[in-house]
Order: sequence, then C-alpha cells, then structure tokens
Amino acid sequence: MNSMTGFGFEEGNGELGYYRVNLKSLNHRFCDIHLRLPRELAMWEESLMTYIREKISRGKIEVRITFEPRTEAFSVETNTSLARSYLEGLHRISQELDIPFEPDLKILLQVGEIIELKKDDQQWNDEWAHFLPLLDAAFKSFCTFRENEGKALQKDLLSLLNKVRENIQKVETNSGEVKESYRKKLTQKVQEILPNSPVNEALLAQELVYYVERSDIHEEIIRMKSHLTRMEKLLFKTGAVGRELEFVLQEMNREVNTIGSKTGSAAISSLVIDMKSLLEKMREQIQNVE
Repeated sequence: MNSMTGFGFEEGNGELGYYRVNLKSLNHRFCDIHLRLPRELAMWEESLMTYIREKISRGKIEVRITFEPRTEAFSVETNTSLARSYLEGLHRISQELDIPFEPDLKILLQVGEIIELKKDDQQWNDEWAHFLPLLDAAFKSFCTFRENEGKALQKDLLSLLNKVRENIQKVETNSGEVKESYRKKLTQKVQEILPNSPVNEALLAQELVYYVERSDIHEEIIRMKSHLTRMEKLLFKTGAVGRELEFVLQEMNREVNTIGSKTGSAAISSLVIDMKSLLEKMREQIQNVE
C-alpha cells in the first residue's frame, strides 16, 4: 500500500547537457500529471507521460525538469537574405515617412525566421537513453518515499480498524441485553399507567416481538464484521487500493448509521458515536492512499 504523497530528486549529466529532475505528488481522485519542461525537451513530453502512467495510478504529480545544454546540443541557422530584405524595407519606410532610423540587431532578432535553432532528431532520440537512468533514479526515490508513507498510513488505519472492531463486538454483546431491558421498561410503564391491572403477558410478548423485529441489528453486525475483514485484507494488499478502501468505508458508515437508527439503547448509541468518529479519522487517512 502506497501513499499518494511523495517526493523525489535526481541530477546528472547526459551527452547533451546537465539535468535536474524534481518529482512531487499529492492526493487526487485520479492520475493528474503536470509536466514542467524547458522548450528544448518538449519532444520528450509523450514519452514522459507514458513513463509516468506506468509508474503511478493515482495522485496529482508534478514533474519539473531543468536542463543546462552543452554547445553541441544545438546548431543555429541564419537567414541573412531575409535579414537584408527586412532592413531594406525598414530603410524605405524611414525615407518615405521621414522617420530617423538606425539599424539595430535587436529589431532583427524579433523576427523568428532570421535565426532558428536546429536540433538533430536522431541525436535527441539517442539522448533519451542517457537521460532515462536519471529519471529512473528520481522515480526510485519518489516511490520509496510513497512506500514509507504508505506503511505509516497502514499502521494508523490498522489501529483505527481494531478500535472499530472492539466497538462492534461491544455492540453485539449489548444487543443481547436490549430485549430484556425493553421488556422491563415496558412492564414498568404498564404498571405505572394501570397500577391495579395485571400485565397481559400475551400482549407484552407480542409487543416485544414487534420491537425486536424493528430494532434487530444482527444482520448489520454480521455485515460490519465482513467489511472489517475485507478492509484489513486490503491494507496488506500491494498496488493501488485507495478506491476499494473508500468503497468499503462507505459501506461501514452505512451499517453504523443503520445500527444507530435502529437501537434505543444508550450504551449502543454511545458506541455508534465512537465508531462514527473512528470512521471519519479513517476517511481522512484513506484519502491519501493510492
């Protein structure tokens, strides 16, 4: 089990320059990738996206790569004919409008076609092989960070899970006493209202049956135990389990709410409140599980 929070860094030389790779991720419902690349490395965007998706299934991840190129990484081509034509055109405008004009290279540099940066595609395809070990090293430290964070989450979730299990066990124990407690309260209430009349045991038994059917939480307890077992197995499962954990937690909340609505026992109501608090803490932790 991994956390969606992670950091990673690596730097080093390729054949065409020096690279720094920074990785950072936070929790997110889906896999949301943000690349921050220098213009020179734009041709690697698709390869990087494919690489990252193979490593990460959930989380908002930012990949920032800086690059310090060597001289041989690029070549520059100049179009002097085009530059001459621009200058001649500017001279004509100056003369016809009687506007002073002094030739300036800054003006020509604003025209993109005059000076162009050329890259050898094959050279950069070969460079990817030199860059890949740096990317692998950055992701190794990144994934190690997420694994360690995942272990901490696993420990916290198991502790909360065991507390919920203890509470549901107490609920089961108390549920067996609810019928007798209700019987005593009902008998007492009848005697208070009709002190001189004998209690009709048949009607009392009928009322008890109705109450037991309406307030029976046996099935909810069984399902709750099943959800607890399933969640515990998921916490020891490798790979992305965050969405499954979220689903199981929703089912656990549903069962706890049903138990709370069915029972009139003060003891069970108190345990339900405790379980809701524990499940909320689990929800906060699970939001960061990949």
